[in-house]
Amino acid sequence: MVTNIFFTVATLISIFCGIKFGYSGSHTPPLPFVISSLLLIFGVLLIIFRKVLFNETNFRIHLVITSVNLIIVLFCLSPIFI
Repeated sequence: MVTNIFFTVATLISIFCGIKFGYSGSHTPPLPFVISSLLLIFGVLLIIFRKVLFNETNFRIHLVITSVNLIIVLFCLSPIFI
């Protein structure tokens, strides 16, 4: 439950930063890309960890939030902004 709240808040911060600062950057990666990439990596590892150790099957919210972060990362990497 705590992880879902953390991932939701961090995803909303990533979306807010994308709206405020943009999804493309100069020579550095944009902030939404960095936040969402880290959340995507940690999210997938956490899903695997929870599935293997705790055999949980109810992690739909976490999977949806991880998917939203994947969409943000792919949006930042799209050739429209290059």
